Amino acid sequence: MSWNSARIKLKREYEDKGITTCEARLEGCWYNNALSFAHRYKRNDPRCTHDFKGTLLLCIPCHDKIEYDSQATDDLFNKLR
Repeated sequence: MSWNSARIKLKREYEDKGITTCEARLEGCWYNNALSFAHRYKRNDPRCTHDFKGTLLLCIPCHDKIEYDSQATDDLFNKLR
C-alpha cells in the first residue's frame, strides 16, 4: 500500500479512535496545529508499518523532538502504544 493510501486510512482510524490532537504534548506542543504521522521506524526501514501501532499523530514541534532521537521515539511509542 502506498503511503498516500495508508495516510488516508490512518486519518479515518485516528478520528474513529477520537485522536485528533497531538498525542505527545511535549514542551512547545502546538496541540492541534500542523499535525502529521510519526513512524516508529523510518519509512525506509523494513520494520516500518503504516498502521496505528506503527504511527503516532504529532504536531511538528513534537515530531521534531523525536525525529532523530531513537531513544525518545522508543520511549514515546512505549508510553502511547
